[in-house]
Amino acid sequence: MALSETIIVRVLLAERAKLLAYIWVIVRDAHLVEDVFQEVAALAVQKRNELRDEAALPVWLRRTARFQALAALRDKARDPHQPLTPEILDQLDAYWSSQDRQPDDARVDALQDCLAQLSPYARQIVALRYGKGLQGIKVAEALGRNVRTIYMALTRIHNSLRDCIEQKLAVPGDSHA
Repeated sequence: MALSETIIVRVLLAERAKLLAYIWVIVRDAHLVEDVFQEVAALAVQKRNELRDEAALPVWLRRTARFQALAALRDKARDPHQPLTPEILDQLDAYWSSQDRQPDDARVDALQDCLAQLSPYARQIVALRYGKGLQGIKVAEALGRNVRTIYMALTRIHNSLRDCIEQKLAVPGDSHA
């Protein structure tokens, strides 16, 4: 059975920090990182009928992020550094695959709690962007807002969710959290 949009969005948000870090290692450009992440998210929603295994979705997302990041570097002719070799990218994949085996129940619970704490407007933006797979410009049109406003709101939403999840997962008494 195909994965639902809800599952895809939940996994995307749970994996967001890891995917952003993975993409950053490849492109080393903050603006391009966000563009690639959004393309990966849109592709996941578009291909939801082909995606059947929630447990395998993080690997699919990472593989898609790799291809999209490399394509973005080529398309934008932004290559101020030497791209990582396929061997190094394979080592990164192996490392992150080992991390996929770690239980994420606490993260999923934290994400659900944090999504519930978002304002109705923020939840609407998340639903349009990731639930329906609309690009930023279409979200802006749907809400009658400026596209820049939507991208700024998405950045704030991502940061808010990250901070909320980190706070919920912090170990009491841990001074590093």
